[in-house]
Amino acid sequence: MPFACVAALGLAALAGTVAIATMGVPNVRSVLPAATEPTKPVVKDTAGGPGSLLAKQAIVGMTTIVGQHIAWNDWKPWSVAMAPFWADDFTYDFNYVGPWNFGPTRGLRAWYEGEHLHINAAFPDTQWQEFLCATTNTTATLACYGLVQWTGEFAGVPPPKSHPKVMIRDLDFYVLEGKRIKINWCLIDVVDLFEQVGYQVVPKGPLKSEGYRAPNAMDGLPAPSSSMFTKEDAARSEQVWQAALHDDYDLGTGEGKWWAENLNWYGPGGVGTAHSREDYVKHWLKPLRAAFSNLERSTDLVVCEGPYCGAHFYMWGTHTGEWMGEKPTGKRVPIRCGAHARIVDGKIVEGWLIADIPRAFHAMGVDFFGRAREMAVAQAAAEESHSQPSDK
Repeated sequence: MPFACVAALGLAALAGTVAIATMGVPNVRSVLPAATEPTKPVVKDTAGGPGSLLAKQAIVGMTTIVGQHIAWNDWKPWSVAMAPFWADDFTYDFNYVGPWNFGPTRGLRAWYEGEHLHINAAFPDTQWQEFLCATTNTTATLACYGLVQWTGEFAGVPPPKSHPKVMIRDLDFYVLEGKRIKINWCLIDVVDLFEQVGYQVVPKGPLKSEGYRAPNAMDGLPAPSSSMFTKEDAARSEQVWQAALHDDYDLGTGEGKWWAENLNWYGPGGVGTAHSREDYVKHWLKPLRAAFSNLERSTDLVVCEGPYCGAHFYMWGTHTGEWMGEKPTGKRVPIRCGAHARIVDGKIVEGWLIADIPRAFHAMGVDFFGRAREMAVAQAAAEESHSQPSDK
């Protein structure tokens, strides 16, 4: 627009009105109020969006720092940024990673020197894509996947020399004390991670793996958007979810009756993705019952918000049948699981599950990471041999 026209409009606005001439249409005037104070927003959204509960505000604030990798390897500024979100003596419970020689850690410094530095050195600058974050005021659960180039050893297992790009399935469950995190259970799918680069530590799953996908819904990302749902919605979802956990794992009916006939269930590495209740039952529930007798469930946390629910639990069973390629050992084995569900009209239409297979194998007396390391070394040697010039 020519400067003269802009100037004229500006002067008219100062006078309290703006006269807009429309070519070919005489006597058209638009009257606008004079500029006064800037418009103020009615509401200032909290972290996590409008209506987000206290736990969601804390988790979103904390994961923003994690996702931006702020001073990730510099203790002093990192600890200053993270301290507001964590109780002084919080517990961080990661996968079994035996060769790294740390279990659940307590306090910020122990977490920093344990899982935090180790996994960031193996997978630097991971880009975390959060697709589910369900919370109450005191509990929360998160599901996401990370996109990254694998460049360093993970629990003693080296990446292929090409340092390939991988996708890391990840989930977390949280208990808060006030506004700070008191407990964080975290799982990644190690079997799936290794399988992506050709380390087939367990037999290939009976179902094709289709990843760890976002919900097939439009109710927020990460889902759910808190402002769209009520406490009553969460209560209805939890009723179905608790019934499903009881039926699938406590009673062991093998029916999966709380699941929709057609569904998307993103199962763990070694199992794959099911698109029907029949496949979910056939390839997850029934093999579990066949391999472990006297199964007992111990649940740490159940969280529901809107149509989404999650549970962190252990299944303890006596290993009396083959599972994940391992012959029965007769040992009492813990199978640690993190599971999520989307519930519509009283049925579970989507599900996600990660199992801590390395921990279960350790209880069986199997060195999961040692086996993976042998595969990595053999793969590297084969690649080196193929790269050597021929004598012919």
